[in-house]
Amino acid sequence: MKKHLLYIFLTALIALMTACGTAQKTVFTGEPKSEAEAAYRKAVKKMEGGSYDDAVKSFHAIKLKYPYATRWATLCDLRIADAFRYNGEYAQAATSYQAFIRTYPAHADIAYAMYQAANCYYEMMPSDFFILPDPWQRDRATTQQALSAFESYLRRFPNDENVPKAREQYAEVRRRLSNHELYVAEYNFKHEAYQGSVNRLVDLIATYPNEEITPKAHILLAHSYLKLNDPVSAKKTLNQLIEKYPDSEYIDEARRWIAANPEVP
Repeated sequence: MKKHLLYIFLTALIALMTACGTAQKTVFTGEPKSEAEAAYRKAVKKMEGGSYDDAVKSFHAIKLKYPYATRWATLCDLRIADAFRYNGEYAQAATSYQAFIRTYPAHADIAYAMYQAANCYYEMMPSDFFILPDPWQRDRATTQQALSAFESYLRRFPNDENVPKAREQYAEVRRRLSNHELYVAEYNFKHEAYQGSVNRLVDLIATYPNEEITPKAHILLAHSYLKLNDPVSAKKTLNQLIEKYPDSEYIDEARRWIAANPEVP
């Protein structure tokens, strides 16, 4: 078992290092038409060769030396964000992408910048590997940032080339946030804070109706209502469970309770 876990860890680590340490190679065509473009090309090659700190310095230098070379100075802002991301500095990269988005809202690469900002927040989410407690039990600030960033990107650019990957990442973000809500609700229930449990579960069900854990949320919500001496709301919740999730593992429990309590309207 230990060997198996070690293999999973090493495989994931190698994949992460590969993702962080390798930049996509840019193919430039023709000769540069200006000194600014030539300097930009050299800086890009530094970045794609793994010299991220030197590349960032070069991009900043280009902006200072050629402030009126609008195209290249603008692209330097975007490439600085890329360099941070390739180097695994996701917080700095996200900040840089967001600054680019605010400064150049109509730029041709704005979709790319918005996706990469969301992608950086996604990379900063708590890891699933060998860390307790589970990711959804830990700080969720970056997870919320990822949610907001992916929603903005998907809403604005539904046909962008990065959308398929973004949708997968967005689904994972929602899964983690819904699990967090369930975790907090279960914690409240165990500590007899039943109204707090109800509040969390009602919001979870409304916000994440299609998540895997949503049927379980219905059952816990029904139990919470019963603890608050509100069998009418409990029955309503169980009926919703039966109607919306007929294949759920909790269906039999819901039907048994309803059958055993025919007097509840």
